[in-house]
Amino acid sequence: MKSRHAVSISALLLASSACARPSDESAMLLSRVRLVSTPSSIVCVSSDRAGSGLSGEIRFGGPFGRSALYLKFPGEWRARGIPERAFLTLSAREGGPSSRTPVTLEVWRIDSDWQPRTLRRWSEKPSLAPPYARIQITASPAQNARIDVSEIMHFAAKNPEREFGIAVIASGSDGPGAMFNSGLAGGHAPRLELYLR
Repeated sequence: MKSRHAVSISALLLASSACARPSDESAMLLSRVRLVSTPSSIVCVSSDRAGSGLSGEIRFGGPFGRSALYLKFPGEWRARGIPERAFLTLSAREGGPSSRTPVTLEVWRIDSDWQPRTLRRWSEKPSLAPPYARIQITASPAQNARIDVSEIMHFAAKNPEREFGIAVIASGSDGPGAMFNSGLAGGHAPRLELYLR
């Protein structure tokens, strides 16, 4: 499924504050060009149901079985600089399951080309490769998942011919799992935040 995407670019200047002093990392990020984009392609695949698609929510863990979110982002950032830090943010869906049982998400570099219209079954998923990141999330209290994908984007910067997007993978788990917005029914779509130098 193709989706419209937006790109926002801003130059952030380091400023001092009498109330709070930024950490070294915060100061580094504030002095970079910040770019935020939403996916140009997005699809969800689950092992517990045939077919693929995208509804208003993205479901991970719990009774949803093994599930994967595949994302491609526009490459406008290449003309703006080299990514120094990068974060993938998934926006928590209000009214989703409430549980403190953790769900593990793995975020991988996609290593082969794929098209949303042809990605129909869990067994047909594109190949994945390192670098990757891993986090644990809980559905209660509902909170966004902000995942450091800097190493993935460093690889993309050095290997443009091998950039096929980002995959978020979850296995089934105890508890009700966690839900995030896809952007199709309100809320924020997944977004990639880049700090460029």
